[in-house]
Amino acid sequence: MPIFKPNYLNLEYFFNWIYRFFADAHLGALPPELIFWLKVISFFLIIVFGIMVATLVVRIINLRRDEIRDFLNLLRTDTSSQAIHNQRWDKVMAYLETDNQSDWKQAIIEADNLLDEMVAAMPYHGENLGERLKNVEPSDFLTLEDAWEAHKVRNQVAHQSDLSLTRREARRVIELYERVFREFNFI
Repeated sequence: MPIFKPNYLNLEYFFNWIYRFFADAHLGALPPELIFWLKVISFFLIIVFGIMVATLVVRIINLRRDEIRDFLNLLRTDTSSQAIHNQRWDKVMAYLETDNQSDWKQAIIEADNLLDEMVAAMPYHGENLGERLKNVEPSDFLTLEDAWEAHKVRNQVAHQSDLSLTRREARRVIELYERVFREFNFI
């Protein structure tokens, strides 16, 4: 026996002990009934562990399939919801085409509402759009910087009543929203 006594689970020791038991033992010296029962127990353990491994593999495959299906469903919107989003986007664009500065501000607010709906449908948590955008992994959302920039302008529009907004700036912000929506086939 080794003098070293580890205070952790030493699997190598146990496997070595099992190996030495079977290597050193003369199986002919063991009663045949014991050898038979060892074989039966080993056979059933192999079957049980094989079934467990197969079950886990099937569950992992099903989880992956569900993840892919959910992701594709998120990217694909059905035709009825796409028509609604397109109508709302058309409304945003109509606001942008007027000569009224308050309509341009309304276009930015409406586009931000669309962005909020889109991000809320994704698996990001938070009470508002800003918190959800903070939880987004940049590799999952290629236009994240555009979304942040547009959302910041929306906050200025919503909270600063004396904000002067040019048509050019309004178009630039709406184009930021459009890039984000196009990435996710939202419009």
